[in-house]
Amino acid sequence: MLTITITMIVVVLLCALYIMAGQLGLQDELDFGAGAYFYADIPNYQKYLHDGAYRTEIPYWVYVALFLAWGWLMYRLLSWIEGRGNKKDHDAQ
Repeated sequence: MLTITITMIVVVLLCALYIMAGQLGLQDELDFGAGAYFYADIPNYQKYLHDGAYRTEIPYWVYVALFLAWGWLMYRLLSWIEGRGNKKDHDAQ
């Protein structure tokens, strides 16, 4: 497990360095630094959005329901993991 963790950390760091070195995702005419992706920081940001941009037909409440369902699912998963850890600690004594 430690090998997988170290491998993932190295891969993530290498990807981050590649993205930073290549300045991927930046627009040359905008020099706002790390916050350049926030539309509120970019003057006239509408000109960088094209008319063919994806627009969803999904109602807002669906997003809220999915967010809450994901939160509940993660809570249950973490509770289960914690319960297994507590059980192993108790069994070891």
